Amino acid sequence: MNITYDWKITALKKAPSLDGLSNVITHIRFDYTGTDADSGESHTFHGACPVGAPNADSFTEITSLTEADVIAWAQANHPTDHMNEVIEKAISDKITPKNEDVTELDWLETEPTTPDPVIEDGTVEEATDEPES
Repeated sequence: MNITYDWKITALKKAPSLDGLSNVITHIRFDYTGTDADSGESHTFHGACPVGAPNADSFTEITSLTEADVIAWAQANHPTDHMNEVIEKAISDKITPKNEDVTELDWLETEPTTPDPVIEDGTVEEATDEPES
């Protein structure tokens, strides 16, 4: 696979006042998307990470922050090894599915799959679409 990765910041949290500074970013939510150039398949990892304590000497006012600044913080606080593994597996599973429904047999009813039975208090109850009375 030939996967390229892109970051997108989706949300930020802030402390109105922290360590004598105003509007300090404390938490980042992001999407980290991998796209396989060979197949065109992609997968997005939705993540979040805290931001370390602010440094008064290198503090950037919230209105001056760029997405690139925040992505750099996310990269420093959330290693990509695990995310890359998750994305690579998801793309591989899309390219080569391993659990598709069998539809080629005339004798096999192809009704929608019913959910597994629900177990409550040790009693097996069949799941239904009927409302409880």
